Amino acid sequence: MSAFQQSDFIAHALRMVVPMRREFGRSVNVQTMLADPGYAQEVCEVALGSTNAQLREQAAYLQRLLGGPRQAAAAPAQAAAPSVADDDDHSTESERLRSLQAEKYRRGVR
Repeated sequence: MSAFQQSDFIAHALRMVVPMRREFGRSVNVQTMLADPGYAQEVCEVALGSTNAQLREQAAYLQRLLGGPRQAAAAPAQAAAPSVADDDDHSTESERLRSLQAEKYRRGVR
């Protein structure tokens, strides 16, 4: 995980701590999530079952960060070229989350 992805991961994981404690009574350790992908995946799976839409979005984003590059076991010859749609979806979601964060910041500054 690059330094940018790591800081992004930490920021999103920190936003999950309080909602996870409120809804599930579960304490989330961000340092452990960073060191142990299995633990992080388990926390994300629990969060995806939440009634809180923002918590589900954060968990889905973290799962994408944890997934890393996908490897196809036996890709057909037609699908040999990598899909650009996955990169577009990731960048679109990232841009959307950043704009929400910027808007929240602007509201807090006023």
